[in-house]
Amino acid sequence: MWEDLKATWRGGGMLTRLVWVNAAVFLLLMTLTLVDRLGGGVLSAVLPAEGARTLATSWRLDVLATRPWSVVTHMFAHQDLWHIAMNMLLLFWMGRVYHGEVGSRRLLSTYLGGGLAGFAAYFFITNGFKPLQTGTYALGASASVMAIFGALATLRPEMRFNLILFGPVALKHLFWVYVILDYFGLSQGVNAGGNLAHLGGALFGVLLVQQDRKGRNLVSWLEWLLDALSSRSISIPQRKRSRFRASTSNRWKAAEREESRAPMSDDEFNAARAEREDRLDAILDKISKHGYDHLTAEEKRFLFDQSQR
Repeated sequence: MWEDLKATWRGGGMLTRLVWVNAAVFLLLMTLTLVDRLGGGVLSAVLPAEGARTLATSWRLDVLATRPWSVVTHMFAHQDLWHIAMNMLLLFWMGRVYHGEVGSRRLLSTYLGGGLAGFAAYFFITNGFKPLQTGTYALGASASVMAIFGALATLRPEMRFNLILFGPVALKHLFWVYVILDYFGLSQGVNAGGNLAHLGGALFGVLLVQQDRKGRNLVSWLEWLLDALSSRSISIPQRKRSRFRASTSNRWKAAEREESRAPMSDDEFNAARAEREDRLDAILDKISKHGYDHLTAEEKRFLFDQSQR
């Protein structure tokens, strides 16, 4: 039971964190708005309400120069409850399946890469076509979510979702409906910046999987950066290596005991249990980062044996 709970937590950890970060930023923005209103607008003198308190990004270079961090922060900020609810529902539905296919590391890099691709589409196309310059700011996780949606639809195009009134619908068809709706919105001039970002994120997700099949990783630089910034990826393996160095003698002792049928001593029992836990942690980390399909046959067998204990 404990192993199942750990696997569930690790498996959904990154997706859960992404949802909670978006929710926390939304709650922060709503709290700042309330404080500003109660204080008679005093907060706006420091953090202007327009542009989500400097978290929203912009196609204008003069505005972007005053908030360069918004290239990243905009993909975690939302303007109203409906906006964040729709994005988080789609992120949860698609992200849960996508994570099972590729692991948490690729889920996060797809989210961030899709957000950056959406920003690039919004920034360059809006600056290139004056009729699209209908607003100053852009924010929301939609481009990131569409990247995950597009990547999953390319990975599992025939996967089906049961929709009310429509019944089972292939994932690829559902994805292209979203793309067409965004394209239609762009043609009507409704939320042009948002539609451009959505389309940029969707295209990125499709290309990510297509290029990955050809051996080219479009987010390798981003995953390298994430690994470098992750203190966990630096400190934990050192602790694990020290235990694994001592595990060889434990295996020999286990083999000798199996032959003689002698009972374990307390020290041997504790050492064997610690070795199993270390190995299980390493396998669960591998699943979390790269997905179940990247396990070796021996690792899958070990994981199955532990689930039966």
